Amino acid sequence: MSMSIGEKFKMIRNKTGLNQQKFADLVGISISSYKKYESGHSEVGAPPLLAVANHPDLKKYTLWLMTGETNPEAGQVSPSDHIDKSESLTAEQFEEKFVEAVAQALLMFCHLDWFKPNVEKQVDFDDCGKLILKDVKPLLAARYADDQSSSKTA
Repeated sequence: MSMSIGEKFKMIRNKTGLNQQKFADLVGISISSYKKYESGHSEVGAPPLLAVANHPDLKKYTLWLMTGETNPEAGQVSPSDHIDKSESLTAEQFEEKFVEAVAQALLMFCHLDWFKPNVEKQVDFDDCGKLILKDVKPLLAARYADDQSSSKTA
């Protein structure tokens, strides 16, 4: 039995972690219409379907939304797909790449004359990247805690 577009909307919304109002606002659909789509009381027309399919944060679900198929190699997945952890970075690789990216960004800021490092203190941009990572890590952990907890229960 195939899934309705309204049911697919609900799966996508659940994956985003948004309530109905916030999801409807995100894609520009009235909340009353969105509730009817999700509950099956109204068929989804082309404008709301395109609003979800073309939203930058949701485009990865477009193929699945339209056809029920996925193509992970092309970045097209379903909300129930699991991320292959073998392709993700280890914590050490992430930290190394993060520090490198921050150091490059700081160097670019210097080239743009947005700020000038204190040459007397011999500032190392890698050290700056490590300090920024220390401050950003709790934010990243909080942001991705839901993803990790949902993958453990699935």
